[in-house]
Formats: sequence, C-alpha cells, structure tokens
Amino acid sequence: MRSLRSLCFSAVFCLVMPFSTARGAEAEKLNVVYSSIAAVSLSSWIPKDAGIYKKHGLDVNLIYVAGSQAIATLISGDAQIAQGSGAAAMLSRLSGAEVKLIGNIINVIPMSFVTTPDIAGPQDLKGKTFGVSRFGSLTDVGLRKAVSEWGLDPNKDIKVIQTGGVPENLLFMQQGLIKGALISSPTLEKAKELGFKEILNLGSLKYRYPGTALVTTDAFIKNRAQTLNRFLKATLEGIKFAKTNPDFTVKVLGKYTRTTDAKLLDSAFHTYVLGYIRDFPTVSAEEVETALEEIAARNPKAKGADLKSFYDSAPLDQLAKEGFVRQLYPR
Repeated sequence: MRSLRSLCFSAVFCLVMPFSTARGAEAEKLNVVYSSIAAVSLSSWIPKDAGIYKKHGLDVNLIYVAGSQAIATLISGDAQIAQGSGAAAMLSRLSGAEVKLIGNIINVIPMSFVTTPDIAGPQDLKGKTFGVSRFGSLTDVGLRKAVSEWGLDPNKDIKVIQTGGVPENLLFMQQGLIKGALISSPTLEKAKELGFKEILNLGSLKYRYPGTALVTTDAFIKNRAQTLNRFLKATLEGIKFAKTNPDFTVKVLGKYTRTTDAKLLDSAFHTYVLGYIRDFPTVSAEEVETALEEIAARNPKAKGADLKSFYDSAPLDQLAKEGFVRQLYPR
C-alpha cells in the first residue's frame, strides 16, 4: 500500500514539477522596437497587452522609434527585433548592416495619399512640399509610389520634409506646412473628417511589398534561435487573438494611438486588422525584389544584389514544420 502511494505521489510530482518550473522560470528579456503609432503596430501591441509574450517566456519591452530610425535602433544593439519598413532594413543591409527580414506583417502599403482640398490633379502637386515621417521610411516609399502613379517624378517634381510620424503628418497639414502626406488608420479617418482629401489608397494597388516587416540581425538568428522561435509564436498567436477579440483589440488601439473615437477605431479594426495584417506573415522573394527595384532608383548598389541576402524565411517556416500554425488554424 505504501509503495502504491509512493508511486502515485511520484507520478503527480512528475506531472506538476515541469509545469511549476516553467511557471516559475524567469522570463527572457527582449527589446522590440516598433516604428508607427498606427494600427499596423497591433501585431506588437496585442501580444504585449494580452500577456502572450509572457505566456511564451518572454519579458518584452516595447520601444517606439519613428520611421526608419527603428532599424537604426536595432543595428545599435538597443533592440533585438524591429517592426518597421522592410525597405529601410534593406537599405541598411546594402550599407553593410547585418540585418534581415524574417517576416512581413503587411505586404502592401497600408496607407492613403491625403492632400489639402485644393489639390485637384497632378499639376497641383508640382513644386509643392509634402511630408514623410523619416526619409527611407514606409511613408517616404509610399509617397514616391503615389506621386509616380500620378505620372510625376518624385525626385524632381515635389519637395519632401520629415515630420516625425504619421500623426505629425496630419498636424503639419493642419498647420499649412505641407500639402499632403501618407496617412494610415486611425489618423486617416480623422484627416477625412477634418476635410482633407484621400487621393489614393495604396493598399488597393496590386503592389506587393515588405511594407511592415519583422527585422532582426544575423547574429540573433544564429545565436538565439529558440528565443526567436518563441517570439514568432507569440506574434502569430497575437495576430489571431487580435482578429478574434475585436473589443480588446479596439481598446488597445485606442490606448496606443490616444484615440477615443469609437467610430474611427472600429473602422481601423476592420480595415487594417481584418484587411491587411496577415495570419502567416512570410517574406517572399517577389516582395523583396519589388523593394530592390524601388531602392535601385536611388541606390545603385541595389542593382544585381542577391535577393536571398535580405531575408530569411527559415524561422517562420520552422513554426509550420512544428505544427504550430496548424494548432492556431486547424481548418
């Protein structure tokens, strides 16, 4: 009888101890930088606020650094992972930085070209000043694409200044300092309410691009593969959580964007979370090639560059091999 009790106790102990040890283990610290105060950053905000990073053993410190400077923060070593412009990361790679795209959260440019009401056609853009958050950022790339769609040369026909961020783009327009800029939700809805014109929705174009990418260093991929694996699991789980828990997601979006307008937040949820953020954010060679073609217009080093040197799809592919993606999406 005593041996039976001992056996039962041992069995229960073996079942409980690993769980207790995992619960009691100290979470691994990780600095993650994001580059935009907009709905595109929900793939970082949701895992943080919903406790999903902690669930996967990570103590994530989120850092906001506007535009292309987010990649500079990664390169400096102040962050281990960045969510930002894929083009900015690729430009850094061309300059010698050992950074790679490991995911592509949004593979379009999820912004609209918004101008003052007096802009009626392409000729009205010529010689005017427009805003971008930072040179090399997605707002910069998108602005050039929008102007090109209107048959103009963005390098010759317009002037461009840096504003510091997407909300600042709208502020500069209100102050009369610029004639237009790329703006994303929920700031976009506010801009339209104020009477500014949505000239072009770049997300509607058949243009696949590393718009909002996940970026890390070669060293992190090599030396901290398990940490990266857990981070990507938390990211994918966070994306699913965001899409299936709209009330929570809208609340988090309002918190980070400091927006209380329920109508604007709900519109941003349906447009960006359900419409743009991808369930499984892989990086494709085609998207990288598109970015290189755009970069080559300004940087000759991009011509003939090896596509595979800019991205690594293996960490995300590993999640599929492990069956994690199937667990999230059984159907």
